[in-house]
Amino acid sequence: MNSKQLQYFLITAKAGSIAAAARELDIAQPAISQQLANLEREMGAPLFHRSFKGVSLTEAGDIFAKHARKLVDDINAAKAELRYLTDERESTVKVGMLPSIGNVLSMSLIAEAELTKGKLKLDISTGPSYSVRGWLEKNEIDIAITYEQDIDPAIMVCQPLIEEYMYLVVGANEASAVYQSLKDRNSIAFWELSEFALLSPGERDALGKLIQDYEKQTGVALNYTGGYSGQLMTAFRQLLQSESAMILPSSAIFHLEESGLVKALKIEQPEMKRQVYLATSRSVTLSDSNLKMQDVIRRVAAQEQALNHWRGRLHHGRLTVACA
Repeated sequence: MNSKQLQYFLITAKAGSIAAAARELDIAQPAISQQLANLEREMGAPLFHRSFKGVSLTEAGDIFAKHARKLVDDINAAKAELRYLTDERESTVKVGMLPSIGNVLSMSLIAEAELTKGKLKLDISTGPSYSVRGWLEKNEIDIAITYEQDIDPAIMVCQPLIEEYMYLVVGANEASAVYQSLKDRNSIAFWELSEFALLSPGERDALGKLIQDYEKQTGVALNYTGGYSGQLMTAFRQLLQSESAMILPSSAIFHLEESGLVKALKIEQPEMKRQVYLATSRSVTLSDSNLKMQDVIRRVAAQEQALNHWRGRLHHGRLTVACA
């Protein structure tokens, strides 16, 4: 007796005829008849009443059907467990994120993934928001951690991760007039930002889109006189060596704050903030490893928020929301 015989037996019993079973299985009738005959010989009893109208179970067939269903369920359960085990051992989850998010999450994610049962494997890629969106669209990554400004509901299923606060960041340079004017403050009104030469990544990037949205909401035009290089690390050097300022989340600069290299003022009136989402592709069925990695990401995000590295309002649980 084998799983093929069990499958043929149960489908034939349900269909009521060998011809109907053959159509459902898309195989020839003689192949099914031969397998059923072999099964009946092995069981030592006829399992079907046969007539020109079709087939029906004998008393022995009724008894065997109960056991056959349980055997098939057990086989399927065993296959599922083995697939899960294989996923745990071999699956690598590819996560794409922006450099600012990577700054706060990457090292902790790697460490946490190593501690997860089954040695969950993690492959991190960082790039601008439009690149992260493109990677997910092409299925080059499994999970995107990105901002609401670069969400595409046509290709993404989204879950909110954190609503992060935004800050005006300047270099902590005692010789800087900008730093001297701000060193004793912890917050700043949005309208005041127009007084500073800002480095901005431009409207193609999610941060640039966010800044433009706030300009439209408030009617305040900001001053983009700083020549932004497009690279976050280079921008930090510009902040430290010039009178420029930049709008950034704490995730991007907490390590520089702790080292006393930059000063960050929370932007208020209105409070400036943005949503960070976990996004997956609508075209792909999520694996167990993908779901487990999402849990790891949420756990690490909560840890970093508790440490005040990622300042904002944390979202809890897998609440799937509209991406628009």
